Amino acid sequence: MNQETKSLNTESNQGTDVMRVGIMHFLSGSLGTREMLVKDATLMAIAEINQSGGILGKTIEPVVFDMAPHEQNIAVQGKYFLDEFGISNLFGVCTSSARKSLIPILEKQHVQLWYPYAYEGLEFSKNVFYTGACPNQVVQPVITWLSQNKGDRIYIIGTDGIYSRTVNKIIRAQLKQQNGLLLCEDYVPRNIYEYQDSIAKIKNIAPDIVINTLTPDNSIAFLQQYAIADIKARDIPVLSLRLTDVELHQLTQSLYPSSLAGHLLSANYFQVLDSPQNQDFLRKAAAWFDVDNGAVPVVNTLMQAAYAQVFLWKLAVEAAQTFDVETVRQSVYGQSLLIPAGKITMERNHHISTACRIAEVTSTGKLEIVYTIDPIKPLPWLGVEDLQSSTSSVVTEMLAEIPQSIHQTWQLEKDSQELEFTIAELLGRGHGKGRNQLAPEITRAAMSKLFKANQRLIKAQADLLNVEGALREANELLEQRIEQRTIQLQKTIKRLQNEAAERQQAEILLRESQQRFSAIADNVPGVVYRAVLHPNGEVSMPYISPRTQEIFGISVEEFSEHLEWVFDMAHPEDRAKLNEIVHKSAEELSFFEHEYRVSSLFVNVKWVRIISQPHRHENGDTVWDGVIIDISHQKQIEDSLRTAEEKYRSIFEHAIEGIFQAQPDGCYVNANPALAKIYGYESTAELLTGVALDEYRLFVEPEHYREFLYQIETHGSVVSFETLAYKRDRSIIWILISASANYDEDGNLVSYEGIVQDITERKQSEQALKAEQEKSENLLLNILPKAIVHQLKHGDSTIASRSDNVTILFADIVDFTELATNISPNELVNKLNGIFSSFDRLADQLGLEKIKTIGDAYMVVGGLPTSRPDHAEAIAEMALAMQKEIANFKRGDDGTPFRLRIGINTGSVVAGVIGIRKFIYDLWGDAVNLASRMESHGLAGGIQVTEATYDLLKHNYSFWHRGKVFIKGRGEMETYMLLDRKSKSKPLEHPAEMPAIFLEEPHLVTSKFP
Repeated sequence: MNQETKSLNTESNQGTDVMRVGIMHFLSGSLGTREMLVKDATLMAIAEINQSGGILGKTIEPVVFDMAPHEQNIAVQGKYFLDEFGISNLFGVCTSSARKSLIPILEKQHVQLWYPYAYEGLEFSKNVFYTGACPNQVVQPVITWLSQNKGDRIYIIGTDGIYSRTVNKIIRAQLKQQNGLLLCEDYVPRNIYEYQDSIAKIKNIAPDIVINTLTPDNSIAFLQQYAIADIKARDIPVLSLRLTDVELHQLTQSLYPSSLAGHLLSANYFQVLDSPQNQDFLRKAAAWFDVDNGAVPVVNTLMQAAYAQVFLWKLAVEAAQTFDVETVRQSVYGQSLLIPAGKITMERNHHISTACRIAEVTSTGKLEIVYTIDPIKPLPWLGVEDLQSSTSSVVTEMLAEIPQSIHQTWQLEKDSQELEFTIAELLGRGHGKGRNQLAPEITRAAMSKLFKANQRLIKAQADLLNVEGALREANELLEQRIEQRTIQLQKTIKRLQNEAAERQQAEILLRESQQRFSAIADNVPGVVYRAVLHPNGEVSMPYISPRTQEIFGISVEEFSEHLEWVFDMAHPEDRAKLNEIVHKSAEELSFFEHEYRVSSLFVNVKWVRIISQPHRHENGDTVWDGVIIDISHQKQIEDSLRTAEEKYRSIFEHAIEGIFQAQPDGCYVNANPALAKIYGYESTAELLTGVALDEYRLFVEPEHYREFLYQIETHGSVVSFETLAYKRDRSIIWILISASANYDEDGNLVSYEGIVQDITERKQSEQALKAEQEKSENLLLNILPKAIVHQLKHGDSTIASRSDNVTILFADIVDFTELATNISPNELVNKLNGIFSSFDRLADQLGLEKIKTIGDAYMVVGGLPTSRPDHAEAIAEMALAMQKEIANFKRGDDGTPFRLRIGINTGSVVAGVIGIRKFIYDLWGDAVNLASRMESHGLAGGIQVTEATYDLLKHNYSFWHRGKVFIKGRGEMETYMLLDRKSKSKPLEHPAEMPAIFLEEPHLVTSKFP
């Protein structure tokens, strides 16, 4: 047994509280190389935690225990270690048999084991947290992937032990479930490293793939011999469940990497994983394992799990705010952590949810991840734990016996094999004697084997009793001495630990400091230097970094050969000032920073900034450490900015538009002369004062001011915001504002800036133009229908359309021509205007379109220019209303009313706009002519319609059937006289019922419409 502590603390732990934890591994046996890496990864995590302040104010003190390789003594060794050092948290342990041996002691002494290895499952102990993968996480997904990508004819080879036999049983069951074919299941003892027989069987059977559950060390030998046997991975690949990055690296040292290309590994972690957590882990591992500068350390899934589980324990302790094992155990359930392998979560079954990854070896010997599934819930009992509680408890008890039974069966098989070998040897020496003749000897051999097996059992029991007795005696002796030596021993151990930690820490810090300084000096964008002024006035340059070529135009060698120190490179015109600053710094030991030109080999003048900190050495030397940085580009930028600022100031001062900058409350903090002129102020100072005194910042309408500020605060900008503003003399102008917000680094509005334009003249012009447009619009609407006006405004050059269903009305004032000769022109026009204006109002009310008037004739249409299904009914209502309306107008002093003659027809027409200077919307077609004939051949005071119109109206209106009437150009036609709505009268079918108004036969006249 040995003890070891290792920490990355930058300060001594002396006088601080410590929390001791145990680290247990097989460090000196055949597993030593692998276990040493796992142990170091645990120490690396503990050192990192200590460096960041420990846990709950305590420094973590690791005690490393090297177990003897004889596993039958594990329990005894573990109990001694835990008792001796008072360990309550244990990390490591290594093999499944060692873990199983320790579990009773862990449970009895309330110790928590953190176990980072992938294991065979079928186990649960509240005193173990399993932070490696269990079979359902790295076996079951792999078999499914293999069947889909490589094939389902499987050859299994494993180490004859608990892990391989248990895991292989699971593989065998899953293959059966997926209808895969297990061709062979081969087991080789752990201490056997010859695999020619197995490889020969693989060649002969030719499976699709070989699944390897050999131990990592055995896997190395197997894959070496596999490559020598010239079996290519493209023909029969090997998938290894226990091989890691570390063993693969060892293989590539002894084999050509190309001979391994195509083989596969399965785990929850591989070093090539590209994630921030893994890159950080590799960087820290490179420093911890002290690999060559720039090299990447070789790590594996065991190391990352051992590293990560320490932080998982830290997370649980900090959540519980105590180191008490029972409390920490409860707090760790459900805790999640991002580790190099990805996100893990500790489940209540003491296993972690983690990923499954399959990686393929490339031709360079590196790994490439080809499959990932993340995360997978841990099922150490293969899902049985999710069954009903009464069933699961029985099944889990049965499954728990499998690993132990495998171990016992393995031992019995070995004894059986040895017995068979002995019998065969006896038969060989029997010179032809049969089994019956050799029965006594065989019996003796069998009894000997049984006796030896029994002796082993008795010896183990005796050893256990002897050890227990020895332990009791040792404990009694220790108890007598421990009280006397405890204090002295603790002080001595503490002092030695502190001294060792301090020495180690000093070495680490020195090494890190040198590495950091070298890295910084080589990568600083300038020349890093150390200059020394000796008491005798001499100067020297102990160090100058390699970038002198960039700054001064000469190499370090040339610099050291021709110059005494860096201050000599100042331009002649700047050298005196620099020397003055350097001498003052030497006298006062004061820090200085100075900009000057250098005397270099470059064409353009180069500007540099020197930053230097002096200190006095004990021998009297004045030492400056500093850096010289090339600021030529910065100087150029400053010159450009200065020129740009001058240009901007000129633009600002001479702009014709107002420019301003304002605070969030609207007060101007800056403005140009143009803005002052817009608002009628003599100067910008008067403007700033005037705006500050105005509550609404010169806005005439307060709600506009609030809307302006709201847009700035909400959207960060305002574009083309128009509003009314007061000038200094309180006259009102129109202004146009565009502005954008400025924010500080926290996103708070600090100001806004923009431009202001006086748009008063433009607004006046717009208002005048709008008034003229409205006049033009109204005038055009008085001439043409609204829909036709809309078409004209959209640029249609020709407006024409055909409508199949419209109704046309023609009306003529009876004997108006005779009246026109007897009254004055003014009276004539006034009478005619009054009559037609009343008709216009009726047309608007009924939604009809007046087409035109000629003399005393009036034309209106229904269903144009916008179609409507009730065009005939609307025209009928118009005709009846016109007859009523005309009765209100008198012909002269005698009070005789005017009478109308109205004609109506329904049919198809062509409508359009004609004219160049005076537009007119008109109708053409036979239906128009026939409507005109209905009027001209009608009766005074009557409404004559065609049969087409009658058919549309007969159900709702009353008619008098006039009969056949000779129509010019058409001959005889059936005509009807519209009387009223049907509800007020009934149709008249007989001439005897003709209304009196129609008894006077009308004179035939010629229509005024073409």
